[in-house]
Amino acid sequence: MSGRVGNLSPQQQEALDKFRINIKDVLQPHMDDIFLLKWLRARSFNLAKAEEMLRLNQEFRKKLNVDNLKKEFKVPEVLSKYFTGGLFSWDKEGCPVFYDPFGLLDVKGMLQSVQCSDIIKFKLLILEEIWEEFRAQSEKLGRPVEGLTLVIDLDQFGMRHMSKQAIDIDIQILKIFEANYPETLKAAMIIRAPRLFPVLYSLVRPFLSEDTKSKLYVCGNDWKELLLQKIDAHYLPAYWGGTATDADGDPKCRSKICFGGSIPKSYYSTSDETSVTGNLTTVTVQSGSCLTLEYDVLVPNCIIRWQFKSDHHDIKFGVYMRKRTKNSGKQDVVKFDNSYSWMTSKKLRYNIELIIPSKETFQEVRGAAKEFNTDQSQDKERSQESFQEVKGAAKEFNTDQSQETFQEVKGAAKEFNTDQSQDK
Repeated sequence: MSGRVGNLSPQQQEALDKFRINIKDVLQPHMDDIFLLKWLRARSFNLAKAEEMLRLNQEFRKKLNVDNLKKEFKVPEVLSKYFTGGLFSWDKEGCPVFYDPFGLLDVKGMLQSVQCSDIIKFKLLILEEIWEEFRAQSEKLGRPVEGLTLVIDLDQFGMRHMSKQAIDIDIQILKIFEANYPETLKAAMIIRAPRLFPVLYSLVRPFLSEDTKSKLYVCGNDWKELLLQKIDAHYLPAYWGGTATDADGDPKCRSKICFGGSIPKSYYSTSDETSVTGNLTTVTVQSGSCLTLEYDVLVPNCIIRWQFKSDHHDIKFGVYMRKRTKNSGKQDVVKFDNSYSWMTSKKLRYNIELIIPSKETFQEVRGAAKEFNTDQSQDKERSQESFQEVKGAAKEFNTDQSQETFQEVKGAAKEFNTDQSQDK
């Protein structure tokens, strides 16, 4: 049995009746059988676990004042104008669809413009809106509507989306979603996934329930056809292969879906503390010296990411790769260079991470997408784009370095993902 209204086994019906009695002290008018069964299914009809989950949810809602968030939280303008995504239309079964062109989000600009807490509250508002849409659509169709179809477009997704601050916020939102909005996701269709998607997935995978993982679909080159199998053309924006447009003919339907874009610096906070957060190592780089950090790269498809801040004075920064003299593999070398400063030491706070996706993660992702990145020409173009970001960062932080140091960075860039056959 499905565990849904009208399709319950005798044991499931008994569990529902007992569940209603057990939580009668927190029971509210909107908590009908459809609502209660979500929590039971999320915990495989284990009464004790379902009750614990619901009670923790009630504490969470009270702590964050979720019921009054819509009228009390003033959404920062930058979030409403530049945070990607939006609810638009329904799939073929009448379930709401949320489109998110996440690859177009200006992550750096967003983190410099708002606090993490504002982003979380904004996402909570969206989740509440989705549950309201479930109720409205259920009344309209005269049958339960419980699942969301999510379309995530990762076109132009790159290393800028993989910063520690950005991933930490993503993980916080995932934790909130898994703990407080059970049985919300019907299917998540990920389109135009880049080569580094498995690494992204390896970072968030530990925070996804098995049920959520089973609903993820990484689409191949036929993603337009796959979307049309789930969504009628007149409900699918023309930008993604359908026929839907705004009244003015906009194929992206931007009246309902935000496509991000570069955030003007006028939105940036007067304090830049939002740009560097987390557990940072603090060191002093003496005048005339360098801090060099080495990381062994023994398997392909690793990602190195960094965040740093120097207090009061600038410092040169570079990343390059070199072949190891022993064993196999290569080394990533991160260098903070203060050799040009003869008199001034620099106080530095930094966090460097080498992310190594597990074999299990790759097998899981590839199993979900048989055609993952088969278009090598397109993938090569995206790899070059990703490298240009690295090269651009190197150029920005190393404009007055010696030619030798710049060549090291440039050499790393040339080597970065250019050997497609070896990387594959």
